[in-house]
Amino acid sequence: MSDTRVAARWPRYLFYPLALAATLAFIHASVGGWLGPLGQAYPAYLLAMIATMVALERMLPMRREWNMTRSSFLRRDLPMLVVNGATIAATTYAVTWLAGRHAGLPLHRSTLPWQAEAVCAVLLSDFLWYWVHRYSHEGRGPLARWLWKTHAIHHLPGEVYVFMHVVGHPINSAYVRVLLMLPAILFGFSPAAVFAASVFGGFQGLVSHFNVDARAGWFNRLLVGTELHRFHHSADRDEAGNYGATVSVWDQLFGSYRLPAAAPRRLGVDDRARYPGDRQWGRLLGLPFK
Repeated sequence: MSDTRVAARWPRYLFYPLALAATLAFIHASVGGWLGPLGQAYPAYLLAMIATMVALERMLPMRREWNMTRSSFLRRDLPMLVVNGATIAATTYAVTWLAGRHAGLPLHRSTLPWQAEAVCAVLLSDFLWYWVHRYSHEGRGPLARWLWKTHAIHHLPGEVYVFMHVVGHPINSAYVRVLLMLPAILFGFSPAAVFAASVFGGFQGLVSHFNVDARAGWFNRLLVGTELHRFHHSADRDEAGNYGATVSVWDQLFGSYRLPAAAPRRLGVDDRARYPGDRQWGRLLGLPFK
């Protein structure tokens, strides 16, 4: 077997379990205090993970036409990273401040170990997002149409790659952040659990948009990885299920789990001509108000 074929096979079967193990090890070491104050080492972990994934996308892309280009990064991804990063930071501050002002929160102070709290935080927040996400795609009526307009920007690109994860409307980023924070606020989960759930959800968000043929195997029955979320971005509506962001259990329970044998033929939306170009900023930001 040639060196090229060997190099192409190891990410297919080993990248996801190795990256998952590295992420869990990082969470454990951070909570244990081995990497300094909680969260201090997160930027280094995130930079290393993104750099590794982007390098693999350049060397071994699933589809070359799905890869990031200089134009897509500078004219779409980078501006959206700045706007949505600021939106998420502002939303986090506002929700934390409001929760601190409300004397009745948390509704219940959790006494579980931080590991169990983290699992609960992931399951509960993903349950909330699953239904909001599914309703924005499949719902009928004014609210569903408005939610789709805030979410559609994420589906307009005909590519899927790591940095494309940041493409989205700031309104969408704001309410997603609220949904992710609600379980921790309502049930009083510990800082360690909140950190663990946040890091794990961030990892799943990156890997789910990975343009490499990285296969999760039986992990697909538990977590949303590259294979499952790629079909969520399919322009074929029959393939485009998989509404969970982190776990796939809700899709399996509620009939929206999709894992066809072959990769999607085309990504994006099936009625692309109805929407602005994915770099027409003013028109994209105005979608929810039309």
